Amino acid sequence: QDARELSGFVAKASRQATTAIAGFDLSFSPVKSVSALWALAPRPVAAQIRAAHDAAVAHTLSWLEREAAYTRVGRAGSRQVKVRGLVAAAFTHRDSRSGDPDLHTHVAVSNKVQTEDGRWLALDGRILYAAKVAASEHYNTRIEAELVDRLGVEFAERDPATHGKRPVREIRGISTTLTRFWSRRSADIKARQSEL
Repeated sequence: QDARELSGFVAKASRQATTAIAGFDLSFSPVKSVSALWALAPRPVAAQIRAAHDAAVAHTLSWLEREAAYTRVGRAGSRQVKVRGLVAAAFTHRDSRSGDPDLHTHVAVSNKVQTEDGRWLALDGRILYAAKVAASEHYNTRIEAELVDRLGVEFAERDPATHGKRPVREIRGISTTLTRFWSRRSADIKARQSEL
């Protein structure tokens, strides 16, 4: 082997491995009291809860398109470029894997985005990932406002905040015994974490 082959091998072997990503799964799930009320409510009330959820998801996706949808161009992706929006498909589910009522929506976001000049490039996933907490808070705030407007429900802090997190706000009057009972998946995960 000559020096050129050797340097090519060393360069290839030391290069960071990259993997292509087809897309991202965003999940929008209201607090458990919302799913509990949705599951038990008469159809017209359940329809308003579903509409509030759908509106909060749509509003949050619009916010993400404005604030977190970019691609990168130029040498080594040195320049961040705004895109026309996200390409996505939403799938709304009615229950958890454990069969508990769990209104939630998965949004499969394509890794491909279109620049304003028409080129299709990769979504800058780092910005989308960095916006996950803000997007979650955006959704939570929006669905609470939607439900207050549509149904006149009240929200209150469930438990004091722990570990620097904001307290969870649930619909006032929904039994915590019921929401704990319908949180079997969370309980199963915590039990398995303890085992591990």
